Amino acid sequence: MAKASHTITPVGEYPKMLTPGDARAALVYLRSTEAVTCAARAIAMKGAEMRGAVLTLVDTLETAVEAQNWPEIFHSAHEIRGLAATAGLAATGRMANSLCQYLDALHVAGVAADATVVGLHTEAIARSARTEDEAARHGDNVASELSALVARRLSEIKVSETGA
Repeated sequence: MAKASHTITPVGEYPKMLTPGDARAALVYLRSTEAVTCAARAIAMKGAEMRGAVLTLVDTLETAVEAQNWPEIFHSAHEIRGLAATAGLAATGRMANSLCQYLDALHVAGVAADATVVGLHTEAIARSARTEDEAARHGDNVASELSALVARRLSEIKVSETGA
């Protein structure tokens, strides 16, 4: 088998994609009302599809939680976090973000996750994604409470690690 040869292009030799003037003009346009309206229209056209994708991810999250598949739990929560707000499910995204922060901090600390905390997040994420009117009425409060729970649990872990 022949060995592939590679060439590294020095940074100063990268091809220019836009002139500085063109880049400024593009930024001005991207911040314009016209561009924002156009983007909002495109997102609205795909809203149902994105919401369906979030619901599929919620199903995957629930299955992963039942199986205690921690890498899949994190991956699903991470994907929900990234897509939910664009799908019109902002509170769902904040709940998933709280779960991601919790799992990430535990991973760094080398501490096992509390199944109750994960379960509460999973139930709230699922309920928020599946019931629009309930999410509208309670989603922000639930997201805030879950975030506070994570903050308390993580501070407890830090205290036990330092022995204070």
